[in-house]
Amino acid sequence: MFAILMFIIVVYDTESKNCVKLHKYLKRYLQWNQNSVFEGTITPAQYLQIKQILDERRAPRSHITLYTMGNEKLLTREEIGTGQENISNIL
Repeated sequence: MFAILMFIIVVYDTESKNCVKLHKYLKRYLQWNQNSVFEGTITPAQYLQIKQILDERRAPRSHITLYTMGNEKLLTREEIGTGQENISNIL
């Protein structure tokens, strides 16, 4: 049996103290792309879990955006400048 997978990009803007908490949590599921940006392939169950935890752990005035797509091959990605050293070519 095959698991359904989805590609997700998480972008957040929050106070610095909360940034560390969100970073540590998201690093368990996704790859860190750059400051406050994570991406990766997860299951729908993991997506719901991530969404719930982000809602519970976010600072009151923070903003989090989650972009999802069924297939990462539909995404076109271009980068300008030097990215984080710890990211591989996901796409």
